[in-house]
Amino acid sequence: VRKVKIDTLNNLNLEETAYIMENDVKTENKQNLINLGITKNTKIKCLYKSPFNDPTAYLVKNVILAIREEDAKQIMILRKENGTY
Repeated sequence: VRKVKIDTLNNLNLEETAYIMENDVKTENKQNLINLGITKNTKIKCLYKSPFNDPTAYLVKNVILAIREEDAKQIMILRKENGTY
């Protein structure tokens, strides 16, 4: 049995992979993020964190995206408890 955890994208650790459950971004960036692949059931990996974790770089569909922490806090993810998919 695989243990999974529901969390927000800003809590994803370096090199950790998860799946997006919901893009609940409330800013004007929501549609831009959808257009760039931040959609349900999409695999996402945390690649780099800036010194203050804002922004953070993620790999989505072979594209590296920098996402601000404000938006990452509003993106729900599903990840394994101790490891990656």
